[in-house]
Amino acid sequence: MNREYEEIFESDISEADKIAKAFHMIIGSIETHTNNEIELRKAMNDRETLVKEQIKLSSIQHAKGIFDMVYLRATGKRSWDE
Repeated sequence: MNREYEEIFESDISEADKIAKAFHMIIGSIETHTNNEIELRKAMNDRETLVKEQIKLSSIQHAKGIFDMVYLRATGKRSWDE
């Protein structure tokens, strides 16, 4: 991930796009890790930790939505094509 991260900032895209790409790369990594933790906690029948991981994922997704909204307002385009 580190090399990919550095390549974003070495690219010829706008500074705003660099921020968006780096943000989404990091958030994507966190979402993947959290989804894996959720599946593990389900398999282990660990309800307490499962709920905590689900809350974490929801918070991350909410932050991602806020970033997308602000980026759209600032640049007139979406921060990520999903």
